[in-house]
Amino acid sequence: MDEDATLNLLRQRLVKTFAELGATGPVVRTVLLHDRYFVGHRFRCEGLQAVRLAGMDEIALYDESGTLLKTVTLEASAASQ
Repeated sequence: MDEDATLNLLRQRLVKTFAELGATGPVVRTVLLHDRYFVGHRFRCEGLQAVRLAGMDEIALYDESGTLLKTVTLEASAASQ
């Protein structure tokens, strides 16, 4: 699967997960760089955020204060769609 298709599926899963946690606003994606190298993506929706690091098959979801709320494994979420 190409990167664009993966990001679209990831975004759909995040919209659903954010809604389950009470956030229904738009999802904003930020590319994460360290020393000009790609290291992952951050997705924000209202006061919540989700982080997916490059090469990892899971997404960590946090509240406004940075407390980990939930971890979603991508393989399991793709199979459930």
